[in-house]
Amino acid sequence: MALVVSKGKFVSEADSNKMNRASINDYMVRVRRHIHQFPELSFKEFETASFIESELRALGLSPRKVAETGVVADLEMARSGKTVAVRADIDALPVDEESGEPFASRNTGVMHACGHDAHAAMVLGLAKELAERKSELTGRVRLIFQPAEESPPGGALKLIEAGVLEGVDYIIGQHVTTDLTVGHVGINYGYGAAIADHFTVSFTGPGGHGARPYQTKDVLVVASAYVMLCQTIISRMIEASEPAVLTFGTFESGFRYNVIASKSELTGTVRAYNPAVRDLIRDRLRKTHELVCKIYECEGNFEYFEGYPSLLNDRTISEVVKEASEAVVGKEHVEFPPPTMGGEDFAYYLQRVKGTFFRLGVWNIAWGKIAGQHSPKHRVDERSLDIGERILFESFRRLSVLE
Repeated sequence: MALVVSKGKFVSEADSNKMNRASINDYMVRVRRHIHQFPELSFKEFETASFIESELRALGLSPRKVAETGVVADLEMARSGKTVAVRADIDALPVDEESGEPFASRNTGVMHACGHDAHAAMVLGLAKELAERKSELTGRVRLIFQPAEESPPGGALKLIEAGVLEGVDYIIGQHVTTDLTVGHVGINYGYGAAIADHFTVSFTGPGGHGARPYQTKDVLVVASAYVMLCQTIISRMIEASEPAVLTFGTFESGFRYNVIASKSELTGTVRAYNPAVRDLIRDRLRKTHELVCKIYECEGNFEYFEGYPSLLNDRTISEVVKEASEAVVGKEHVEFPPPTMGGEDFAYYLQRVKGTFFRLGVWNIAWGKIAGQHSPKHRVDERSLDIGERILFESFRRLSVLE
């Protein structure tokens, strides 16, 4: 039996590995709970970035700040090889926490309701393990802690402009999900997330008395007609095999029961994978707005904002991460869920470097009803931290020697 020295004593190699894993797990739990208690909104992650920077320095790395609240650090292994970037997003959401966790947010109105605290903790855990084992490994890791994933145009573009992808061969990222239970991993070989655009539409008229609608233009009715007409864009104008979503999120009009409003404003979002489908939906929204204004003889305004592009994974890198995941959780626990219609600015990295983005299950079925991402009751089973970090480690070890 192989023996190693730990804290001045000889222990078996197996026991040593268990002790190292326990140390890394304890570290990630501590880090995650600290970040969770002090969440910060997009581009305001100053304390979070400082905390991450100090943790990296304590591990012997030389981190640098980028884009004010981003942190990047490189770590060289013993043998030269590929440079693999690993990204964690670090911003929180404007949500009042109701999770009941003893380490709940101390910042009123702000919460890590999407799991970015777990992402940061796992990448710091990866840094710890790689720093401890670099003598046996190949290549270089670039650890990217990115601000503002939650607020388009997001932090990824700012970090790319700052040069974080220079010299990078491959990049991987992950996102915790309550759609999968702890111990399960989701892999997508192609699209992983959708285009995430939004729009604002308004209709204006003179307004008037509720008893005399014939003397004015009822823009509340006009806006209602617009909403109903637009519901046929997906069902009747898009190829059935092309995934697409059109949602109206807000409808604001009027202020009193007997007054015909002078303005109605709608906001909504468009989701698709294919840019051509997005372009068709955008054009139909605009043309329908023009037509409705003409028919009802009112004025209006149409604004469309392009958000994150669709996230397209590289098949080869996805296969490597699948193999790494199988080594950690077993083949039977690796799933291939349909891609999400959610948006993700990791897509910008994948437009420039080969990589993939996978899903990590964090829900404990014993908790009952699922509280998904962005819910004030969102929780993370912390056993997932060990799984996620090990998958990142195994993925790095394979990618660093991939030709």
